[in-house]
Amino acid sequence: MLTQLRHIVESMTEASSLEQALHALVRLTRSAMVVDCCSVYVAEPEQRCYRLAATDGLAATAVGKAFLPFEEGIVGLIGQREELINLADAPSHPAFKFLPDVAEEPFRSFLGAPIMHQRQVVGVLVVQQKDCRLFDEGEESFLVTLAAQLAARIAHAQAKGLLRKADWSKPLRGVAGSPGVAIAKAWVWRPRKELSAITPRKSDDRAAQLTHFEEAVGAVRRDVEALALRFRDSAGQDSATLFDIYLHLLDDPSYIRPISHRITQEGWTAISAVKLISEALMGRFSAMKDAYFRERASDIKDIAQRIIGRLAQSEPDHIHVSEPVILVAEEVTATVLAEVPRHCLAGVVSLTGSTNSHAAILARAMGVPAIMGVDFPLAEIHQHLLVVDGYSGDLFVEPSEPLLIEYRQLLHEEQALDALVHSTDGQPSETLDGVKVSLLLNAGLSADTEIALNDLADGVGLYRTEIPFMLHDSFPSEWEQTERYRAILETYRGRPVCMRTLDVGGDKQLPYFPIVEENPFLGWRGIRLTLDHPELFLVQLKAMLRASEGLDNLSIMLPMISCIGEIESARRLLDQAWREVSEEVASRGHTLHYPSLGVMIEVPSALYILPEMTPLIDFWSVGSNDLIQYLLAVDRNNARVASIYDAFHPAVIRALQLLVDSARRYGKPVSVCGELAGDPVGVLVLLAMGYRRFSMNTFNIPRIKYVLRHARLDELTPLLAEGLRVDSPHTLRGLFARYLEERGMGGFLRAGHKSR
Repeated sequence: MLTQLRHIVESMTEASSLEQALHALVRLTRSAMVVDCCSVYVAEPEQRCYRLAATDGLAATAVGKAFLPFEEGIVGLIGQREELINLADAPSHPAFKFLPDVAEEPFRSFLGAPIMHQRQVVGVLVVQQKDCRLFDEGEESFLVTLAAQLAARIAHAQAKGLLRKADWSKPLRGVAGSPGVAIAKAWVWRPRKELSAITPRKSDDRAAQLTHFEEAVGAVRRDVEALALRFRDSAGQDSATLFDIYLHLLDDPSYIRPISHRITQEGWTAISAVKLISEALMGRFSAMKDAYFRERASDIKDIAQRIIGRLAQSEPDHIHVSEPVILVAEEVTATVLAEVPRHCLAGVVSLTGSTNSHAAILARAMGVPAIMGVDFPLAEIHQHLLVVDGYSGDLFVEPSEPLLIEYRQLLHEEQALDALVHSTDGQPSETLDGVKVSLLLNAGLSADTEIALNDLADGVGLYRTEIPFMLHDSFPSEWEQTERYRAILETYRGRPVCMRTLDVGGDKQLPYFPIVEENPFLGWRGIRLTLDHPELFLVQLKAMLRASEGLDNLSIMLPMISCIGEIESARRLLDQAWREVSEEVASRGHTLHYPSLGVMIEVPSALYILPEMTPLIDFWSVGSNDLIQYLLAVDRNNARVASIYDAFHPAVIRALQLLVDSARRYGKPVSVCGELAGDPVGVLVLLAMGYRRFSMNTFNIPRIKYVLRHARLDELTPLLAEGLRVDSPHTLRGLFARYLEERGMGGFLRAGHKSR
């Protein structure tokens, strides 16, 4: 029955709505299992009942109208027990409940399976037959498998169901993409021509098609340059440089040349060639497990649709609004966002995307609240009043007056908080009792958009060097890397810049260096890859060293270190690179500074080799995101287990304490460069532990600075001791959250709890 199971699952996946998916499910399941009836009951927790959502065999008029309380009927019993029930004669069972108008009288045998999602019963799948018989094990297994496949679809589509019932009182849940609160009407944007809707076809006039394509690329390049200029005026030079990725793609031979080839050599129309090449490239990025690189598929789609729009019509698709709106789209991209005048952009809502989307990155740079990955039908929301909660990821449609009053107050508080935060911009980073700290910048993922002359940052705590490698169709040369690294080091002249060596492989594949692995998070990546390719590693090290000539603010950090041998090998290669470059520098009468070498502590094994590690390195930095994931064996991007990811888990706290204690014992500087450092509660806990160097994104620096300048270490230390005695994540978090509230900084708790 595997083929039938696959067919049912595919039919559900292809359905455009939950109703269509359920209708296909009951019809195909009834046929596959050769039964007289198949039905799905969906849980409605607010009413504490199950609603008949679809059926093939019961009265069709009962769909959506028949309800069973959680505590009643065999369906209710399945929900209570959270297990399958198989009955030869269901009407004789004590729990059987007769429902009028359902037309269930002819059926005797009953097989029902709970539909479970994240430990909650979201529905019950039932098959029935007129004959009295017990269903066999194969049938039980088939139904349980179908129920498991259906679970995520029901949970994912609940928001759509709420909208169709016009139940505006309940929030739609998404992912917080950019913090803040926005209240305005929805303005829905749709592309002129959807990439997925194009049917490829061929043309007899290949030369004309190539000309059209080249003209369209030129026109889109001019559009993007104009958007970058417009965005620079409203959001600053640093954010505008993100559009360099789009311009690079338009000039990239590995993207443009295959499209031209499809036109001239294979005879496809320009529109068809753009679709075929773009979708292949999008598929490559979408298959990557790294969340940031998956999101680059949307950049390719954005450019492809703009080229296709130019090919289809001569004029660009501009957005015309004259009052503040919340931009809503199936997929908000950087270029779509830039089309809206800044004074009219109150908020952003994207049905797809994540915190790593360029739209989310730009929204954060602009200070515009944004929610990503929230599910609802676009057609039903245009011009409706929305409330965007960019902290929790909640979206309210046509909010009630009490809710509006509450969010207007929050909006007022948010504006006051921003003004308060920036009141300490020019002041030193230190606590009330004089403990000095360093606030550093995490940068590099967004093509250097966060690398700017930021007076608030004391330097760069983590510069990810993957970008030069992602922006090329082959490994970038030493001189190309040198030029990019030099720009970063000069921007932060006189302040430290820590560059992490190439961290690709497995889940962050380069298009010209593909790696296929079953478990990329435990695979050939980071230092493992670069040590296996010393020719690449040496080029990067020499580029960094050359870039640092005369600046002396470079330090180098090694990713994914798990054993001493990796550090020894890396140190030998750094020595070799330094000797070669320093000789060249000496020939010009200059001296090359030997950089500090550190490691990223993100693999748990590194915790147990710190004594052996210390003679070989100058510092270490805690990559809290990966360290937590590896310690707890949790992928926080996996919705099924994301709730287990907890930075205040006792094992995480003990590991962090071990690291800072060891740093103090061996006299090594230590910093934290994961998201925990940018969380108001997390940074206070880290400060109490003994950490003094914190690296975070641009948005968090002024807020964390304000928090630290209004906290006292002599108050935090006993608070940490009290929290550790209980050994409870909730208690520890609660103690420090209350500390913030008692000192008038409770407003930062919303900011600290946003999803990033």
